[in-house]
Amino acid sequence: MKASYYARSVNASGEKETLEHHVQRTGRLCGEFLKPIGYAEVGAILGGLHDFGKASERFAEVLEGKRVHVNHAYPGAALAYFLYGQKKTARLLATVIAAHHSHLDDSCILRLKELMQGTGSVYDEEGNLFSLFGMAEMKEALDAFQAENPQLIQIKIPKPLPVEEDPIAHMLLARFWLSALADADYSASAEHFQSEYLETHTGPALDPEDALEHLLQIRIEKQKFSTSSPSLNELRDQLFEDCLRAAESPPGLYTLTAPTGLGKTLSLFAFAAKHCIKHRQMRRIILILPYLAIMEQNVREYRKILPELLESHSAAVLDESARLLAQRWDAPCIVTTNVGFFEPLFSARPTGCRHLHQLADSVIVLDEAQSLPPDLLEATLQTVNLLCSQYGCTVVFSTATQPSFQYLPGLQWKPTEIVPDPERLFQSTRRVTYDWRIEEPIPYRQIAKELVSYKQGCVIVNLRTHAEKLFRILEEILSEAEAESLFYLTSDLCGAHRTEVLDVIKERLVGEKSCYLVATQCVEAGVDLDFPVIYRALAPLESIIQAAGRCNRNGDSDDGKMIVFLPKEEHLYPPEVYYQKAALCVKTLASRHPIDCSDLKHIEEYYEILYSNGDGDKETLKKALEDRDYQKVQEAYKLIGSNGVQVIVPWKGEMELFCSLQKEYEKTGLTRDLIRRARPLTISSFAEDKVKECCIPLFFRTHGRESEVQTDWYLLGDPECYHGKLGLNFAALEAFDGIF
Repeated sequence: MKASYYARSVNASGEKETLEHHVQRTGRLCGEFLKPIGYAEVGAILGGLHDFGKASERFAEVLEGKRVHVNHAYPGAALAYFLYGQKKTARLLATVIAAHHSHLDDSCILRLKELMQGTGSVYDEEGNLFSLFGMAEMKEALDAFQAENPQLIQIKIPKPLPVEEDPIAHMLLARFWLSALADADYSASAEHFQSEYLETHTGPALDPEDALEHLLQIRIEKQKFSTSSPSLNELRDQLFEDCLRAAESPPGLYTLTAPTGLGKTLSLFAFAAKHCIKHRQMRRIILILPYLAIMEQNVREYRKILPELLESHSAAVLDESARLLAQRWDAPCIVTTNVGFFEPLFSARPTGCRHLHQLADSVIVLDEAQSLPPDLLEATLQTVNLLCSQYGCTVVFSTATQPSFQYLPGLQWKPTEIVPDPERLFQSTRRVTYDWRIEEPIPYRQIAKELVSYKQGCVIVNLRTHAEKLFRILEEILSEAEAESLFYLTSDLCGAHRTEVLDVIKERLVGEKSCYLVATQCVEAGVDLDFPVIYRALAPLESIIQAAGRCNRNGDSDDGKMIVFLPKEEHLYPPEVYYQKAALCVKTLASRHPIDCSDLKHIEEYYEILYSNGDGDKETLKKALEDRDYQKVQEAYKLIGSNGVQVIVPWKGEMELFCSLQKEYEKTGLTRDLIRRARPLTISSFAEDKVKECCIPLFFRTHGRESEVQTDWYLLGDPECYHGKLGLNFAALEAFDGIF
């Protein structure tokens, strides 16, 4: 037996970190992190026992550089399992400790029993040698461990675990515990090499009074320069006051149901700030936006209110300090996406779970609630209920098309509506007359001819191939002099290009110049456009209503026109089963009676048709939850089926940046910083075959040029393949008969 065991090798001062110091510091931090949800003692146990396996000769040899691939997590997990009575609490403690360097696995208990008894293999499933094996080694290590940590083994758990028949609740608790342990372990380890680690990785505390004061000043400025009609401004003021009033209510689950164009962005923040003032235990505000396309403009608004805001999403351009904060989510206000918020709640890995404990006692605002994937709804909404009931959160679901989740079989869904009379709001904001043409298919050429009979108008279709077809038809119809009035917006345009196009469109709309836009769904949520007439290809009702939000948005005219039509095409919808099914539900609703999109009863009826005939969550997720298989749950719970491949494009508006990225890649290969800088020029493309055929693959380099790691990143070297209006477009190559 060694006189002393160590957890970390020497730091810059030449000091090793003793195992005693590391487990005590980790236990203290983990206890602090779990205190808001009532499990401080559990935190102390998790942190105190997680590295018990380092009290061994085998791990000492790892620190000395004599050995690799040693599993020190399982011995600590085995000790926790046997110390705490082999009951459900002990099982959960063991599962979490075993996962702190790998992943959650409920079936690990059998291996822990074998490890303690010295039966079975001395190696884990990945071929790592257990640092301790068998009762004799475990007892010898425990004697040494107890001598340095006598109080640790005496910790009792005063709070019994709830009876978790529901696997979602049981697994969520495990992830919160793993989150606290992973964050505490990583932070304590980092402090050995950088003593101020936690200071630099912790944001300031939320000051809700200051945030609300800034918001009220911004609101006064907006009111002063508003060009909207007085009646519309009056409704916006009413919504703002409704949010402030509702914020006085107890924490829990809320909905905000209001038409587009009423300033929900600022009103929701007002609710969150005032709620934090009323309920002092609330530690942070988390704002969830469904699409990266609307992220920039919303963040710009929010940052005026709270400059310390932290962005945490794939397109965030972060400096080093913000990037480090984003690992822990220790900030007063966080803006993220649906993917960034919900997928970690179903993660099996400590890296994915690390920030989850920060969610406790937060105000969480979900904008565009209708955007949640239908085949993950039940698990998602049950988790939201748990965040409110067991983790001290207030969650707000905000949208103009509030889904009637109560029609989902087996789901308890009883939110409080923030707006006292949402029906009145919708009736008072009738700015659009709907024209339903969904009985007989209509050719795009007819739609194009109708569109140009107006001075300004927009057509939104379901598929990019349809958008390009319609754009080409309009190019034929419009004269050369009118070409500058035609625009195109799809996800084939990079972010910087889309931003420029939107700015030009807004300028033309305000200046009452001719303006025609062909677009896909990317303009339907959060994009501040205001056309007098919009054509929308048949789609789910929520998409149709969102599209109508870009029509007569500011109430400038007596009535906007919204034409919903059935395109005369073979393929009408994206491949997702839900999209087509939801569009057909609109036809079912229309067969019963004329649809009034300002009547909330009609919206509720649509969702009743949709959900009552649904299949629930996808089978792979249901099976994984039933088996309590954390890994398979993580694999099944994906909000986006595929991210496609990432292509950095040579858009003429940012050629200097593009050339700079090319040169940087030649020197360094693909790096995290290069990806960050390339975001404005990056497109997620699903045309993988074409991309692989025509683009340059990018690699991570591990040892200079000798070792290159394949990625899903590409660089478009041929400017001919990036069209000035259509964006990424490989049609130019199809007419070329040579070698690219």
